Amino acid sequence: MKSIGVSTYEFCIKNSNNQNLELHDILGQSILEIINNAATIRINSYDNDPGGETVFSYDRLILADKRNENNQKIYDYLAMRIKTGEYGVETELVDSQTGNITYTRGEREADVMPFGCCMFVPAGEHTKGIFAFQSIGRYGIVTIVKKYIDAYLRRIDNSLRFVMGPVMPREYASKLFEEGILKSIRIIRYNIPDDQAERYGLDRGIKEVVEERVIRRPGGFLKNKKNEIQRYFNRECGIKEIIQLDNFEMDDLKFEFQNGRRVKTLSLKNIDNLVISEDITEDIILENGHPAFESLVTKLSEIGEYYLLAKGAIV
Repeated sequence: MKSIGVSTYEFCIKNSNNQNLELHDILGQSILEIINNAATIRINSYDNDPGGETVFSYDRLILADKRNENNQKIYDYLAMRIKTGEYGVETELVDSQTGNITYTRGEREADVMPFGCCMFVPAGEHTKGIFAFQSIGRYGIVTIVKKYIDAYLRRIDNSLRFVMGPVMPREYASKLFEEGILKSIRIIRYNIPDDQAERYGLDRGIKEVVEERVIRRPGGFLKNKKNEIQRYFNRECGIKEIIQLDNFEMDDLKFEFQNGRRVKTLSLKNIDNLVISEDITEDIILENGHPAFESLVTKLSEIGEYYLLAKGAIV
């Protein structure tokens, strides 16, 4: 069974002056209304992108809001199920049990799968929202969905841009340090001095060489280096102050954590570009290997609400 994952992003709409627009008022409409209206027109009708050799269709749409016990709106959300796939190459479908060819897919036929995603915009005046995308195995829809939303906005105003980026990467990484089980530490440098390269039997000046020092089962590290790690997350020091080695100029520091059933690798060098992803396979109902839409929306809403709360966008 393929694992079902969710990747979470922060999004905003920028104008020609690179200003973030209020998400409830994009030229008189909310961003969720704009996308829902554009998607409703295309529901169950496939768009063909010859350049990318993909097809794309909306299968289910839910535009709604979440309210508190006093019937006050907390946030709006737009849940979508999208079907997409690639074509352009003839392939054979083979029965995994018998090895027999059951079907030959032509170049013009696309292998289509359903994916869910959900956008969240907090009530009140806000310029940033949360976007959660479901994936299955190595397949996902982040790039193609962003492309279509960009196109919708350009049709309204050619100067508008849809921008997505990591959401709370340092906070998530900090939580991983607190709750995960540290399996190994990888200390990495990308430029080896010529004198050491010669001792290793390498040519001088080769930039492709990567040197790693790996510490497995690093017992006591998180306790003994707690202060340095916290200072790093507070932007008070760099990675070189967490671990210091003689004659080794460190370029990156990577940690492998056991987090539930999965191992997550965290690079401190690129931590501000970290996209948060989590496995939800055991938290949802599956139908033919894919998430049941209502079950998926419930989980996506839980994830979206968590980040809206963590960012202080809702109470």
